[in-house]
Amino acid sequence: MKRLFYVLIILLSINFFGFAQNETSNVTFFGSSVCKGSGAENSHGYAWQFFHHGAIDTVKYKYFNASRGGDNTIKVERDNRMALDLYPTQPDMVVIGLSLGNEGLRRTKNDNDRARILEQFRSRLLAMADSLNRLNIKPIIVNCYANSHFNERHYEITQRMNRMINTWDYPSINVLGTIDDLEGKWVKGYLKDPLHPNTKGHEEMSYAIVPSLFEAISMGKKTPTYDWNRSYTTLKNEKQIPKPLSIGIESTMHSFTLSLRFKETSDGSIAGFVADGQDHTINVLDSTILYKGLSINFPKQLKDWTQLVLSHSYANQKTMLFVNGELVGSVSEQLSPTQVYFGGTAQMTELKDIALHRSALNESEAIDLFNKKFIQSSLEFYHPLTKPIGGNHLGNLAQSMTQAIISRGVALEHKLVAF
Repeated sequence: MKRLFYVLIILLSINFFGFAQNETSNVTFFGSSVCKGSGAENSHGYAWQFFHHGAIDTVKYKYFNASRGGDNTIKVERDNRMALDLYPTQPDMVVIGLSLGNEGLRRTKNDNDRARILEQFRSRLLAMADSLNRLNIKPIIVNCYANSHFNERHYEITQRMNRMINTWDYPSINVLGTIDDLEGKWVKGYLKDPLHPNTKGHEEMSYAIVPSLFEAISMGKKTPTYDWNRSYTTLKNEKQIPKPLSIGIESTMHSFTLSLRFKETSDGSIAGFVADGQDHTINVLDSTILYKGLSINFPKQLKDWTQLVLSHSYANQKTMLFVNGELVGSVSEQLSPTQVYFGGTAQMTELKDIALHRSALNESEAIDLFNKKFIQSSLEFYHPLTKPIGGNHLGNLAQSMTQAIISRGVALEHKLVAF
C-alpha cells in the first residue's frame, strides 16, 4: 500500500510539473511553394527531407507542413492563414519559409521600389514571428533564398534581408548558402525551374538546418549574440596534437563555414577538417596563411586580431578563404566533412570566436564577421573563448547540442584583458 502511494505521487508529479519523458513537440513549416516542397519529387522538399532522413527524432518531434504556393506576408494576413491552417496543427515551433520573390521583388523597377518591398517583407515577417512568440510558439526563420530571375540588385536586397534576420532574437536557417551560385541564382543542376530547386536542391537546403536545433530550443537555449569581452584563450599544444579542439559531425554536412580569430601563433596548422578520410588544414608558415594553393601574408608580431573564414559551397564545388573580410581566393573541390577542428600542430595559438556554420557564407557575410556582426543562421557551434575553461569539452553557445572535445595534453590558458 505504501509503495502504491509513492507511485501515485510520482505519476501526479510527472503530470503536474510536465516531466514526462515522452513529451512530443509539433514542428510546423509555414511558407510558400519552396517550403511546401515544390520542385522536388513527390513534393518531398527540404522540410520533409530533414524530418525523414534521420536527422531528427521523429517520435519526439512531429512534422507538419501548412505551406501554400504563392504565399507572401500580405496573403498570409489577407487569407487568415495562421488561424485557418497554421494553428490547427497545434504547433510548438513554426518554421517560417517565405520569399522575397513572392513578395514582389522581381517586379521592382528602381531602388525605391526595392527598398519598399524590403521594408514590407522585413516588418511583416518580424511581426509574424513576434505574434507567434507571444503565444509561446517558438518561431524559426528560413532566410531568403535564390531565384534564377534575380539580378545583381535583387541579390543585394536578398543579402541585406538575411543580414537583418541575423540581428533578430529568433533562430534562422541560411538556405541561401547551400545552392546560391553566388550571384543570387540557383546553381545549375540543382533547380527544377527558375523559381524552385529540384529534389537534389531541396536536399542541399535541408542540410542547412542544424539537426539539434529543435532540441536546443526545447531545452531553453537562447539565440546567441556576439561576446564583446576582449579576453581570449591561448591554446598550448606542445605535443602537436593535430586536432586539439574537435567537433564530430554526426549528421550529413555539405556546405559549411569554419571561422576564428587568431593573434600570435607558432608555425603549423591552426584549424581544419576531415573529409573522405583526409585532413584539410589551414596552416601558418612564417608570415603566411596557407590553405592548399591559397596564401596571404600577415604581420608576424600581431597587435590586432586576424579574422579567418573558410567557406565551402558544396553545390558550387568551391572553397573560399577570407582573411579580415577580404577574399583571398578559392579552391575547386567538393567535400563533406565528418569532423571539424580548431587549433592544430602549431604549438601555441592565441584564439577566440571559433564558430562552425552549416552553410557557405558569402563575401558580404565574411565582411560582417570581420566587423563583429554576429551570424546566428545555421550556426552549429560557437564559443568566444573569453572566459576560463575547465573539463574536457567546450560549451556551445549556439542553439545546438553539438560539443567540441578538448584533447588530452592540450592546455587552454585564459588571458584576461580589461575593458
